[in-house]
Amino acid sequence: MTEPNPRKVTFLGPEWIDAAREILQEVVSRHGKPGETFSMCECFSGAPSDIAPSGVAAWHFRIDGTSVEVGTGEIDDATMKVRAGYEEILPLARSVYTPEIIAEQRAKVERGDYMISGDPSSSPSYLRDLHNRLAVLTA
Repeated sequence: MTEPNPRKVTFLGPEWIDAAREILQEVVSRHGKPGETFSMCECFSGAPSDIAPSGVAAWHFRIDGTSVEVGTGEIDDATMKVRAGYEEILPLARSVYTPEIIAEQRAKVERGDYMISGDPSSSPSYLRDLHNRLAVLTA
């Protein structure tokens, strides 16, 4: 018996943020380590007006050990920050990471297609689970 298709949610919409919070709480409580911290902020220009009336959609999260805080909006003190166009990043947001997709994204970063500040290697490896689980939900 096959599982039903998950309900799709709009990238960076309120339901997407809620799903990200739920998934993060689960993976961080399971894989986070006391004393380890990491934060990320993603900002996407050209976002639909129903997602971001200003045209810039942003969200962030802060991990502290086995707890996490998730919110909307930009933060300045993130360990890592990503800036890209909403429509440009949308296909990636819908893609489950494979080694090929990861290599393709690294090449785009090296070309300057996306602006990333901070060291991507500082990101906890378990965050790939967050991305992949959100990818199958993202409309």
